[in-house]
Amino acid sequence: MAKPKKNANNEGTIYQRKDGRWEGSAYVLTTDGTYKRRSVYGKTWDEAHEKLTKLKADSLNGMPVATSKMTVSEYLGYWLLNVARGKVRRTTYVNYESLVRNYVTPEFGRKKLVRLTARDIRAFLVKTAATCQCCAQGKDKGRPEHKRRCCALGRCCNKFPSDRTVRFLLVLLRAALQHAVREDELPRNVARNVELGMGTKRSIEPLTVREGRQLLAAARDNRLWAAYELAVRIGLRRGELLGLRWVDVDLHEGVLTVRQALQRVGGELLIVAPKTQRSARRVALPQECVTALRAQRAQQIADRKAAGNNWKGTGHGLVFTTKNGTPIEPRNLNRSFEVLCVRSDVRRVRFHDLRHTCASLLHEQGADARMIMEVLGHSSIRVTMDIYTFVRLDSQRSAFDRVGDALRDDGTGPDDDGGTAGDPVAV
Repeated sequence: MAKPKKNANNEGTIYQRKDGRWEGSAYVLTTDGTYKRRSVYGKTWDEAHEKLTKLKADSLNGMPVATSKMTVSEYLGYWLLNVARGKVRRTTYVNYESLVRNYVTPEFGRKKLVRLTARDIRAFLVKTAATCQCCAQGKDKGRPEHKRRCCALGRCCNKFPSDRTVRFLLVLLRAALQHAVREDELPRNVARNVELGMGTKRSIEPLTVREGRQLLAAARDNRLWAAYELAVRIGLRRGELLGLRWVDVDLHEGVLTVRQALQRVGGELLIVAPKTQRSARRVALPQECVTALRAQRAQQIADRKAAGNNWKGTGHGLVFTTKNGTPIEPRNLNRSFEVLCVRSDVRRVRFHDLRHTCASLLHEQGADARMIMEVLGHSSIRVTMDIYTFVRLDSQRSAFDRVGDALRDDGTGPDDDGGTAGDPVAV
């Protein structure tokens, strides 16, 4: 074994190990405020020296070196259970747990937390965005043999993660590593040095006025007529609709209050708090919504009478229930909407696009952004302007026509200058 190469005092030592690598070590400042001996490794003496020099420089500049021996998987498990669980909504926690289990742990779960770099995270996000998750997670192979349809049969379905999923992964890692910094497990949050491109914005497809009229006309004989009226006219979210209670509806005054939502979380149907603080709101009810809600109440009373002892009301007093009184499964509302689109001869869009429809119709009828924000319960006016005020081509043409009328030269306008505007003049 080669002899250690002597360094000056306080510079540490560098020597070659039995496995051929070079190890450099020095006493450096750690996150608990004490000085401890830490090691770095390189394939050559120069590489080990470069790493050791950086380690010493960080220590001299007051940047402590982490001493945690936990792996990324171990730390994220601790963070999920002891930190995130008490801070975020249940739905967000379930999403975090799924992302850690399906994406992060398989990639670098065994890596030491202190060895995780911004380069690791950036490469992971790029790789994830370009990887079919059905193949990576073996989803098709997990299905019964007679139901396998793609990856297990050698036909990749190209099920790539959405831009939102990739961004959510970065949000998760930033939050988790920032807590590690606060608890002195890490000297800095390397995830904060990772930036993502703009990505592809999901197209917004609100219904036109004609399509909205057709949809609501076809919905009049549907059990969920009132739900469609509320979605189109005041833009309630799916969960807000299904979690709506009669005590939160004042049909006499024509006012609805959003206080909760119904969501499937981790395999359970749960009543949860509204999405954001501003999502809890009071909204005036159009007369058409009041009429539809009165019909819904009459239908529910009839359902309860017909069910008799089989009525399974949950005690929540929900406005929208099945024929036997149980809450409506969110996916079943989606299926009902798909059928309604076919019946009404309306192009197929997502149920959430009814919310976009409400915002865009309000915008086109002259409602200002502040009012739209309050109706929809957005967290900020920026969300309203960036996402929900979709401007249709026919509205653009109408605006251009008005500009054309203003610019048309008929010789009678007060600003008519005889055609001299734009001529060069001496100065």
